[in-house]
Amino acid sequence: MQKVKENEVEQPQISPFEEVKAMTETHALNVLIQAANAAQGAGVLSVRDSVFVAAAAELLTKPFGQKQE
Repeated sequence: MQKVKENEVEQPQISPFEEVKAMTETHALNVLIQAANAAQGAGVLSVRDSVFVAAAAELLTKPFGQKQE
């Protein structure tokens, strides 16, 4: 059983299958970037793959006006 500190309120556990139903495009992009960062940190991406992942993340996270340039 998980211990709860005095000042913390115990949060109910939510199934990830329920949690993903509320996913937005921004949240989805953040999840993909986090997964790519984890893969890169674990050394499972080649240098080429790392460059493409970084460029894709940069492109998708630029403000709309900057994407048009």
